[in-house]
Amino acid sequence: MNNQTDIETWAIARAHQIVMQHGANLVVAAQHLDRKKTTANTYALRAAIIESLLEAMKSAPQRSEVLDGDASRSRQRTMSA
Repeated sequence: MNNQTDIETWAIARAHQIVMQHGANLVVAAQHLDRKKTTANTYALRAAIIESLLEAMKSAPQRSEVLDGDASRSRQRTMSA
């Protein structure tokens, strides 16, 4: 498995987790017409999304590492052809 696939898998799992937890809480609050809980859950959902984006940025490979990986894969394809 390559790094891109790992990142995509992580992103899908994290998005699912956020929606199931925070999104469900927001839906329930909205269904009950509870403005305070709806507002609180809106902020909680926003905070979870921001936190996951920051987490992704911290763990993402540096641009030079990605370019180096692309270059080495390109060289490998050229040599095997």
